[in-house]
Amino acid sequence: MSFARVESLQHEIHEHYPALRAIRRRKALERSALWAEIGGEVRRILEGVERGDRAPVLPPATAPGGRALRAVAWNIQRGARLDDLRRAVAEEPFAGADLLLLSEVDVGLGRSGNRNVARELAEALGMSYAFGVSYLALTDDFGDDAGGLENTLALSGAAILSRHPIRRVENVDLPELRDKFHSSEKRLGKKRALLAEIALPDGPLAVAACHLDSNASPAQRARQLGAVLDSVDRSGVTRALVGGDFNTCTYDISSTLALARDILHKLLVIGLRTTIDQYMTPEKRSERPLFELLRTRDFVIEGFNDRGSGTYFYDLTDPYILDRARKLVGRALTRFLLRLLRPWGGCVPARLDWFAGRNVAPVAAAVERPPTAADGRPLSDHSAIIVDVAV
Repeated sequence: MSFARVESLQHEIHEHYPALRAIRRRKALERSALWAEIGGEVRRILEGVERGDRAPVLPPATAPGGRALRAVAWNIQRGARLDDLRRAVAEEPFAGADLLLLSEVDVGLGRSGNRNVARELAEALGMSYAFGVSYLALTDDFGDDAGGLENTLALSGAAILSRHPIRRVENVDLPELRDKFHSSEKRLGKKRALLAEIALPDGPLAVAACHLDSNASPAQRARQLGAVLDSVDRSGVTRALVGGDFNTCTYDISSTLALARDILHKLLVIGLRTTIDQYMTPEKRSERPLFELLRTRDFVIEGFNDRGSGTYFYDLTDPYILDRARKLVGRALTRFLLRLLRPWGGCVPARLDWFAGRNVAPVAAAVERPPTAADGRPLSDHSAIIVDVAV
């Protein structure tokens, strides 16, 4: 079944990627003749939304005793192994979902084969979709593009897939915490969230897919979430569901110094056991600003989340995470952390991914460990979170 309508984000900026990569700082970029030529087009793309709409085809009821809306939120880690991912979402629990809220979604990036991940997943599931851009990626992070394939559209962002009609869509501007043009993954753009108004049979539902900054403090993550909740309020829709990777890691990663200080405080004052226990209950201490914000804005997490299961694992046996730790806090402190985590095999669970609802009632919640690819590796470093809500 083809899309009845597609609004795409095609552009011709790719010929300028080598010149953009050669510029070291954003201020130098903004003063350049190149920016005078292409800046307007870059801004248009970075604020853009791609959509594909099709007639709704609804699955059978997903909750005992009546119809429930099933929502899945998942950080799909770029969608790099897209053929395996397409096969995975064709099976339960993904195939029975009414809504998918996806973060770390690539469109036209070499690391994911220059494919349109959002559109292909929507095609596989027979759903409508909206994709909102956060970044135009000029280089890749550690190990992302081993094949060295040059990017085409080079877009990264969030997507919402729906079996119900998608009405208004907004690519929500979040507070910028760090200049990503000067980072290990050189990018133009900033964090954004995607807000969509979903037309349900009994009225509209505001749905927001968000991916808050990892390189931030808990207070900064709360500020970003506040911008998401503001956009929900502006929509005028009373029922709302917000989900995604909130990055509630319990650490202040706003700078290398802040992180080192936070780690030492946790080890010397809070204690290792309490620190690790709080990875599963970040609302109790370290990430309190974010959860207090949800509460004051009448959003509920109770019942929307399976609290017994982690959605991410701090796994210092993983080469990517090990390399990232060394870059953030240095080799000496990383070796020290490895020794401390030996009783856990170097791997402990955490809750980074969440659903929060307002004026909707949760029926059931679950966590789905990431499916594996043909090579046996998990398709993402995050588990998917699932909630059924009464409609």
